[in-house]
Amino acid sequence: MVSDDADELAITWETLVRRRTVLSPLRYPGGKRRLVPYIAAALQLNDLAADLFVEPLAGGASVALELAHVGAVEQIGLADSDPWIASFWSTVFWDCDWLVEQVETAEVTLEAWQNLKDHPPGGSRERAWACLFLNRTSYNGALHDRAGPIGGKAGKSDYPLDCRFPRQTLVRRLRACEKLATDGRVAFVRQAPALEVVHDARALAAKNDRALFFYLDPPFWAKSQWLYRHAFTEADHKNLAAQLLLMSEPWLLSYDPAPEIEELYKLHSARITTIELLYTASQRAAGNELVISTLKRLPSDTRLWRTSSEWSELRVSAAGG
Repeated sequence: MVSDDADELAITWETLVRRRTVLSPLRYPGGKRRLVPYIAAALQLNDLAADLFVEPLAGGASVALELAHVGAVEQIGLADSDPWIASFWSTVFWDCDWLVEQVETAEVTLEAWQNLKDHPPGGSRERAWACLFLNRTSYNGALHDRAGPIGGKAGKSDYPLDCRFPRQTLVRRLRACEKLATDGRVAFVRQAPALEVVHDARALAAKNDRALFFYLDPPFWAKSQWLYRHAFTEADHKNLAAQLLLMSEPWLLSYDPAPEIEELYKLHSARITTIELLYTASQRAAGNELVISTLKRLPSDTRLWRTSSEWSELRVSAAGG
C-alpha cells in the first residue's frame, strides 16, 4: 500500500496544476476534485492504462473529466440514477450550444428559482437546465427538495442568489467538457442504477477487449438524505459492497468515514485507507475520506490538500521556474 516512489503523487500534482482546465460546471456535495491526483497516481503505480474509466455514480464527475483531459485514461463513461444529472451530462457533451445559450441569457432571480422548484422539468434539455441552475443557485449546491436558495428566500443575505453563477466561467467549463466528447473521450452517458451500469460496462469492455476501471463515489453514509435527490439507503450501501466483492475488474471507492462502511468491506481483499481530502482554509482543518480499492498499490501521500504557498510552489515548479 506504500509507494516505492515518493515522487509519484508530487509529479501528478504538478501535471494537474499545469493542465487543469477541465473543471466540472457543477457544485456537487462531496465533490472529489482533490482526489484526482491520487487516482491518477494510483493508476500509474499499478501500470494500469484504463481504456474505459467508468463513474457509475457520476454526480459532478470531477474525477473522470480531469483524468480524461490529462490523458490518464482513454475514455470515460458516466452514469447516475438521477435523471437530472444524466440529462445534464448528455446535454453538455452533445447539445452544449443550447445549454450555453441558457447560461448566457437566463434571468437569475428568486422567481426563476422558485418556478423550477415548483414545476419539475419534463424533457432532457429542461432537466439539464434545472440541474445546472438549481445547483448553482441553491445552498451548498444541493438539489434535494428541501434545499433553499443561496441568500435565503427573503434575499437579505450578504450573498446574492447569483454569487455562484459566473456566466463566463460556466460557459468556459461547459465548452471544455464538450470538447472531451468532440475529441472522442466520452464513451457513454446513462441514467441507470450504479450496479446496472457496472454490469453493462463489464459486458461492453469484454466485447471490445478494453481495459476497464471503476471509480465509485456513493452518496454519503451520514446525512445523505439532506444532500441528494437520490440518496442511498442502508440496503443500497450493503448491496453495493456485496456486488463489488464479486468483481474481478479493478475499482476504487471513496466514502465519508464511518465504522459501518469499514465493517461492510472488511471481508474484501481490498485495501482500506484514510486520506485527508477536504481542506478548509478558514478553519485550518482537513476532512478525512475513506478510500477502498482492489489495487495492489496505493500512493503513500494521503494528504491531498495544499496550502496557498504550496500551490504557488507547485505552479512555479510546473512552469519550470
